[in-house]
Amino acid sequence: MSRRLPLLVLLGMVAVITGVIVSRPKAVVTSVVPTVEPKNGNYSNIHPADYVGPEACAKCHSTHHENWLTHAHSKMNLNPSDETVAGDFSGEHLRYGDGEIAFEKEDDEFFMSLFSENTLARRYRVTRTVGSRFTQMYIGLQTFGPEPENHDAYHIEGKLPFGYWLGRNLWTPVSYFDSAYEPEPDDGAAQTELLSHPQQKTKWEVNCLYCHNTYPYQHRLYFAPVLGFPREDFEFPGGVATVEDWGALTPDRLVTLGISCESCHYGGREHVEHGYPTRYYPSSPELNVAQLPSGDPTSHANVVNSICAQCHCAKVTLYPNGAGTWNSREALDLKSGACQQQVKCTDCHNPHRPGSDGGLFSNERITTKCIECHGEFQDEAAVTNHTHHASGSVTCLDCHMPRIVQGLNSVVRTHHIFSPTDATMLRMSGPNACNLCHLDRSINWTVNALNTGWGQKFQTDSGWSNEYGDSFEKPVGQVWLNHSRPVMRLVVTDAFTRSPQSKQALPDLLETLKDAYAVNRMFGLFAVEKILGRRLGQDEFNPLATQPERKTMVDALRERIREENEGPSAREVK
Repeated sequence: MSRRLPLLVLLGMVAVITGVIVSRPKAVVTSVVPTVEPKNGNYSNIHPADYVGPEACAKCHSTHHENWLTHAHSKMNLNPSDETVAGDFSGEHLRYGDGEIAFEKEDDEFFMSLFSENTLARRYRVTRTVGSRFTQMYIGLQTFGPEPENHDAYHIEGKLPFGYWLGRNLWTPVSYFDSAYEPEPDDGAAQTELLSHPQQKTKWEVNCLYCHNTYPYQHRLYFAPVLGFPREDFEFPGGVATVEDWGALTPDRLVTLGISCESCHYGGREHVEHGYPTRYYPSSPELNVAQLPSGDPTSHANVVNSICAQCHCAKVTLYPNGAGTWNSREALDLKSGACQQQVKCTDCHNPHRPGSDGGLFSNERITTKCIECHGEFQDEAAVTNHTHHASGSVTCLDCHMPRIVQGLNSVVRTHHIFSPTDATMLRMSGPNACNLCHLDRSINWTVNALNTGWGQKFQTDSGWSNEYGDSFEKPVGQVWLNHSRPVMRLVVTDAFTRSPQSKQALPDLLETLKDAYAVNRMFGLFAVEKILGRRLGQDEFNPLATQPERKTMVDALRERIREENEGPSAREVK
């Protein structure tokens, strides 16, 4: 089976997809394995006929359904319409590279058109939207280009070359949104080339389909990388060939676009029609789950976290200690961290509550959960003695879940729970919690503090990262601003916005606006604006400008800030 599965997956994935699915399709009512009457409560909830769609859930759970309609989960993938498209398709034009891009709406359809020397070079039609809170990406098909009519470019749905920053009303290439891309080329022709065939680089039915939509769990079993529950938890009475019969996921097998109720609660037909309790783990006569939990399954961290891990399991680059550098990996980070299966995702997040904070509970409530296992810190004096910080100045989260993960428009907390004494992070110049606050201190200072206050026995030597330089006395904030890893530069740029030294660091942060990595420039822009307390106009800094133009803008901005800080009297003296 292990040798045959990849081939089957590939065969299932190469299907040509051109149709547009309705936003909220009804559940598919046919299944390879039919729903059977429950025996001893072991009913089926993973096959197509087991799914009923969110409207059926709304009949009894109206409040949850109303919240879901405004929740980001429901808008992870949608069909394009005036209600779902957030980007400006009113005919806006912008320059990028050697070309010009137009965002237009024609006959209720949305298009991105690329022009070269005023001549249409390529055109893409939007077929789906992705996201709704901070940014919005678009899936689509090429409708015009230099390729022959039978070329794959006209038949493969995938991520289109530009996305929209909702809070800034700004179009940028998708490389401006995350750190997975290569440095942006300076050459205009090379920049324009990046906009060719983008949908073939990130195919919707391979990259987006599995985590942005709701579908029968049997297809997760077929396509193991987004399984959620460990594969070793499952046994197949009829043999592993059963999974082959269930087949690969294709767009016509979706229950809904977006994440709806049955992504987490599994197929609800038996619950809706017969009142049987909801199962929070896969169930089928064709499937045995090893070591089923006793009692309330939602009280078990491995059950809850496995549900979230169905989607929050992105493959991203890692820090030296194994923590993810980018978001959408939260469940795997939690599982690989110090607390592992002692903490549930729902201890900190309410998955039914909409909002820009992801349903996050208060710091007080979250740290109370920490103390349930670490009871020795119920006493405030014990906390102060442990942290060596004044009461209330830091929390468990600041030291054990620091902000080191690139989110959509901010740096967020890691879910890989670890100690500031993590030797690998210190030695390899990863982001350590101490210096994320004490940016003006050296790594030698940090090592001495950990040795003195927390009984460690660290000693910097030639085996430590050469990012620190030769003396280990340089402020770590400066080390990270010049780090060879782009994500380190991004993280420390954000950290300076929370630092008492933010104003003094502003001249250095202005240099981030020249970074070759586009996403670093965007986060540099966010940081500079936070410190200045105002939004920069396009005439002051345009992140899409050419490298020489950006340099001129930054130099002028630096001079303007210097004059503002010095005041009129200082300028008169000069």
